[in-house]
Amino acid sequence: MNEAPWLYKQRQELFNLSHANTAPVLVYGHEPAALLAFIEDVVAAELCEASTPAENKPCGKCPACQMRLAGNHPDLQFIFPQALALEKGLPVEVKSGVKPSQEIRVDDIRGMQAFFNTASSRGGNRYALIYPFEQFNLNSANSLLKTLEEPMPGLRFFLIGHKPEQLLPTIRSRCQLFKGKEPSPKEALDWLDSHQVKQAEICLSLAGNDPFEALRLSTTASDDLDLRKKWLDWLSSPEAHGQLPSNVEKAGFPVLLELGMRLLSDLMAVNQKQNCIQFPWLAPKLLWAKRLNVQRLSDVYQLYQDQYKIAQHPLNPRLALEFIAQRWQTLSA
Repeated sequence: MNEAPWLYKQRQELFNLSHANTAPVLVYGHEPAALLAFIEDVVAAELCEASTPAENKPCGKCPACQMRLAGNHPDLQFIFPQALALEKGLPVEVKSGVKPSQEIRVDDIRGMQAFFNTASSRGGNRYALIYPFEQFNLNSANSLLKTLEEPMPGLRFFLIGHKPEQLLPTIRSRCQLFKGKEPSPKEALDWLDSHQVKQAEICLSLAGNDPFEALRLSTTASDDLDLRKKWLDWLSSPEAHGQLPSNVEKAGFPVLLELGMRLLSDLMAVNQKQNCIQFPWLAPKLLWAKRLNVQRLSDVYQLYQDQYKIAQHPLNPRLALEFIAQRWQTLSA
């Protein structure tokens, strides 16, 4: 699989890092889903019993590959939140009437102790892939920490996610850091073009320059794409500020805040007679920013930043949306 060609340029770097010592590898970057797929592919090649260093890819035919493809390789384990594990077709026990957890629970870590503490079944290394590491709660993080302090020989951990600062410092300090390469704009657009994405540049900007999110928006989440466009159109049009667009809160409060902060950067650029970077296709609609007060722009940006830190679980998404919309309206008041 070569779903992220810009990452595969780092394959040897990752190999060298993961074999330098037994310390876990903390893999982070702009596209955590792509990083997970990348790590899965690298581990698949290492588990393959027919692969050679020259080939560096799984054969798909040996017993080890067959077990991995069937989801039951004894030396490969995934630690995901229940909801994600179910989405990926992994065996998960969820109590009747209980919603699958979005967090990595302490029970998920404890359930892996037998794997952590036993020898390899196939005579090679054992691999534990943990994703996304942002979804640890305090108890599960502390439970993992005990394993990381004294890892068994041959046990290799990959912790994969986006924001390492959200991990306990005691976990980060025990890890080797590997930052996934971000694609250049041309690499991202070429990749989207190869997947026949229409209006690839617009999709990419609406996805925060994440090509995998852009692909998702253009193929399986067109409603989300439309909501993001609707929100940006409202933010960009002072004449429309009398009435909030309907249902945009369904795009997710963090998404709306991020789009707002990025548009504020473009408004500031226009105000300072510079080019729009975040949403260049909206530049003709942003000329009103030339007359804005710089301090107001800064104040609204700071508010959006503060709201983003607590944005995961708004009690009432519509009220939260109305609050940030009211502050946006102060720009052109």
